[in-house]
Amino acid sequence: MDVAHREQGFYAWRPGFQLPNAGEDAEPRPFIFGTGSVLDVFRREVLHMVEARTSIKVVMDDSQAARLDLRRAPEHLANIKQALKPSISDLAAVFGVSRQAVYKWMNGEATPEPGKSGRISKLSEVADAFRDAQIRHAHAIVKMKAFNSQSLLDLVAADRLEKSHIDNLIDESRKMDAAYDRSSMAKSNAKPTDDWLATASIPGHPE
Repeated sequence: MDVAHREQGFYAWRPGFQLPNAGEDAEPRPFIFGTGSVLDVFRREVLHMVEARTSIKVVMDDSQAARLDLRRAPEHLANIKQALKPSISDLAAVFGVSRQAVYKWMNGEATPEPGKSGRISKLSEVADAFRDAQIRHAHAIVKMKAFNSQSLLDLVAADRLEKSHIDNLIDESRKMDAAYDRSSMAKSNAKPTDDWLATASIPGHPE
């Protein structure tokens, strides 16, 4: 027995039930019982009241569970904004849309097309990786022309981003942070800036 919850009450689904006085030759039909009524589910005005309730058990190993990402576009974009701190103009350029479209996605007023959703998910993966690695200056790192004169944002826009790009950038970022910490600049009273990172390229990168 399946139960559909409605404002009118609870309706119990009983397939193959035959109403009294329907006649011996009448074909059994499914009906819904509840709240003092008996409704024929084949009637058009009744069909919209029926909802399927199916229990689904999903079995997966730990690696599959780790890859499962059920976040929606607004959640991905919030994650990107928090971890990478890109401007709306940067996001619009990466996704190939207007700034207004990005705002609508962030507010849940519109849904990105499948191709755009893929880029949003990819950039959100970058945000996750950078946060886990505790990368400093993430907003500048993602703009570095580190891969054959292309930045990580450029690779996302071109649908060419791979995990190796993210790992390499994280590794180089840590090396730059360590070098900065060892330098006299770290002990200076001058206000630190990210300007030196904006157009840098990773030396010795295979691309």
